[in-house]
Amino acid sequence: MQYRYPDYENGLVNLMSSIMSDFHIRTTHTSLKSVDKELKKNYKNIVLVLFDGLGYNILKRNQDVCPFLNKHLKTHISSVFPSTTMAARTTVESGLNPVEHGWLGWDMYFKEFNAVITLTRNYIKGTKRKPAPYHVAKTLLKYESIVDHINKQPGCHSEKITVYSDRKNESFRKARKKIKKITKNPFKNYIYFYSNEPDHIEHKYGTDSKEERHILKKLDKEFQKMCTSLKDTLVLGISDHGHLNCDYITLSDYPEIVKMLDENISIDNRACSFRVKKEYLAVFPKKIKEVLKEDFILMSKDEIIEKKLYGYGKENKYYRDGLGDYFAIGIGNKAIRYDENTKKHKSSHSGLTDEEMLVPLILYRSK
Repeated sequence: MQYRYPDYENGLVNLMSSIMSDFHIRTTHTSLKSVDKELKKNYKNIVLVLFDGLGYNILKRNQDVCPFLNKHLKTHISSVFPSTTMAARTTVESGLNPVEHGWLGWDMYFKEFNAVITLTRNYIKGTKRKPAPYHVAKTLLKYESIVDHINKQPGCHSEKITVYSDRKNESFRKARKKIKKITKNPFKNYIYFYSNEPDHIEHKYGTDSKEERHILKKLDKEFQKMCTSLKDTLVLGISDHGHLNCDYITLSDYPEIVKMLDENISIDNRACSFRVKKEYLAVFPKKIKEVLKEDFILMSKDEIIEKKLYGYGKENKYYRDGLGDYFAIGIGNKAIRYDENTKKHKSSHSGLTDEEMLVPLILYRSK
């Protein structure tokens, strides 16, 4: 199976740099020249649609149910490392690489709490105990969003709209009506629209399932309705990562490995971080490789930093402590969980395969 490292010169952060530059917001990252060229046409409205989990390869092999999305598919760009929502979506929303914004994965170790914390839920991993009387990630890893930056610019307006398919009061139909209304105001607008599909369905049923194809067909139709309803608007469609059907390695099946670990694993199930007890640091790489075989690349913390897998820029205060001692990074079709209490997904992401790392760049120009 092919795999690749993230490309921070042709990826999500570069697309966001193009958008930021169009609104005269300073950015330290290079932009996408092809998008810069399009933005020179001075559209009144920029709409960015992020379909969670809609990898480039998934879109290409579903052309029959996604004809409109594929018609306007220009190319693929790179996700970040790890290819997972916490890291990638935050890059889209902040214009920063993961090394800068510090949202390193779904679960992250914080030294001051000596605990692995599930970032969005603000729980200590594997429990429903809160680590602090405040939301740890939103407080310690706080950043200024691109939406907020744009709203400070004279003559500009920006809004974020989200649709979660499991929330009854939210729908793509409602969102596209709201987007159309916003574009009619007298300002230069940036609208960021996030959909949790097809990621939600893919985790549950896997890729290439009839359920995935059903939701893709629906998304294609709704996206077309939205695009064709707008005027003087550039619509950009992207994803945060792709998906890969997976089998699981359960660490509790290997007591010799578990005894070497300093509590729970972190980051994600295909970019798995291990904190290792000092007395086992030397022997751990050999022992874990016997379990992981050829399905994972094993890297030390120093290698992760040296290779700049989390990107370029000023290191977040919590970056290095959040990395752990070793990383197992998926290049096959396996995912890692700590024990039987951890839920399995039919498909997953955060590894380095093309399926996970390549995301689409869709471009629609309204008349």
